[in-house]
Amino acid sequence: MTIPDLTILHVSEAFTKTWRIENVGTCTWTTAYKVIFVSGDKLSSPDSVSLPSDVLPGQTVELSMNLVAPDTAGRYQGNWEFEAPNGKVFGAGDTADQPIWVRIRVITPSINTGTVTPTPSPVGTSSGTATPQITAGYDFVENACAAQWENSRRLLPCPGLDGNKDGFVLLLDQARLEDGSIKNLPTLLTFPEFTKGGSVQGLYPDYLVQAGDHLQTGASCESGSKTCSVLYQISYIDSAGAKNDLWTVGEFYDGLYSNADIDLSRLAGMKVKFVLSVTALGAPTGDRALWVAPHIVHLQPPTPTATTTAIVTATASPSLYPTATPTNTLAPTATHRPTPTPTTATAGAPSGPPSAPGLLDQIISFFRKLFGR
Repeated sequence: MTIPDLTILHVSEAFTKTWRIENVGTCTWTTAYKVIFVSGDKLSSPDSVSLPSDVLPGQTVELSMNLVAPDTAGRYQGNWEFEAPNGKVFGAGDTADQPIWVRIRVITPSINTGTVTPTPSPVGTSSGTATPQITAGYDFVENACAAQWENSRRLLPCPGLDGNKDGFVLLLDQARLEDGSIKNLPTLLTFPEFTKGGSVQGLYPDYLVQAGDHLQTGASCESGSKTCSVLYQISYIDSAGAKNDLWTVGEFYDGLYSNADIDLSRLAGMKVKFVLSVTALGAPTGDRALWVAPHIVHLQPPTPTATTTAIVTATASPSLYPTATPTNTLAPTATHRPTPTPTTATAGAPSGPPSAPGLLDQIISFFRKLFGR
């Protein structure tokens, strides 16, 4: 009746679970019958709860239990069965051996209010002496298991199991990029469902966007995944349930990786659900796709006396791989390096001159200052 499977709750949040139970047997359940905890996560429940009233065969009863979510983010399940006055334990289902349960996801608050004020590596080139201040926002790796991960057919566990044919997501503390470098940054390894054109995506909880928020990430095939060929996409779902694309790029195993720095300011004041998705461009063999340090930072603008010019960064050689600006971004600061095959870039993306490399280096600098690494 309440708290459907995988309901998202905050850490230490109190809630009430109510089941509606039908007596399909031939005996009357009296108030001497109990529901007892049998396995899983107890969720601060009592050892047993008596039925609130007698239940004749064919009748139903609503049974409520006051519970508390754990104080650590993750996925939890508690299981209960029934106990007769003579001590016999029985369950639900045709064979009376299945528990009733609570299955929840527990998350930390969506917005981290902690702040840091390092001197950031600039996302743009500026004149004047003003320096923007950086406020820590949201870490998509830390909160990965608060997201709902799924392929086109079913929900997936988080973290998943490496090699699962349904697709999976893994949480890593470093990224081994396709150019052979290693970045000691929090990283998501995603692999689409093992079928042609298969996909995997994570739907994150509500996030309240603030003016100055930037969503930043690196995108690379994992080192050694020589048959990797995927389409990365960042989207958001608005309050009306509509899905809106922010950034799309194709990635091949060509020794090059992409960067995104998406200005979310036009969404300021909106509560949205961000979606990170990866789709196989053909057969998914080797499609081990890395999201390198996906996070949101809050950039306080410089003083009015300073002027800022946004730049598009490229990780590729300027003479070989021109940069492109995605057509569906909210602001021109979203950046990526397209592959040389035209079909892998966002359709209709205009070409521009190459510019300075290194948004990942900027991200590394930020995380080192944020965590003292």
